[in-house]
Amino acid sequence: MENQRQKWVNLVFTAVAILVAGVSFVGFSKLSAVYNLESSIKQIDLVIRFGSLLFGAALGFGLYINDKSNAFMNEVVLEMVRVTWPASKETTNATLWVVIFVLIAGAMLGAFDSLWAWIIKMVL
Repeated sequence: MENQRQKWVNLVFTAVAILVAGVSFVGFSKLSAVYNLESSIKQIDLVIRFGSLLFGAALGFGLYINDKSNAFMNEVVLEMVRVTWPASKETTNATLWVVIFVLIAGAMLGAFDSLWAWIIKMVL
């Protein structure tokens, strides 16, 4: 069981590393555009891609070797095993009710908005 939990922990660390690499790619691209680095560095797109991959990989590896992060994520996985998940029918029923009430609330807000727009138009 411990090996199975560690697989989930490693999967989470990999997902975090990929997410950080993607976010850093967008951030580095924005910084490159703001500071006009395209004109001063010939292969800036290559530098940004490898830099963001390196940043994400370094973070993922840092999380993997850190004992505190491993212990924390193992506790999270252990708690997720203990969660009582709702059945498919319960989830579908609850989702349907949420959609119905969101539509009702949207219709009410739209009606009030139209009413206030009409009142303001009449006053002005």
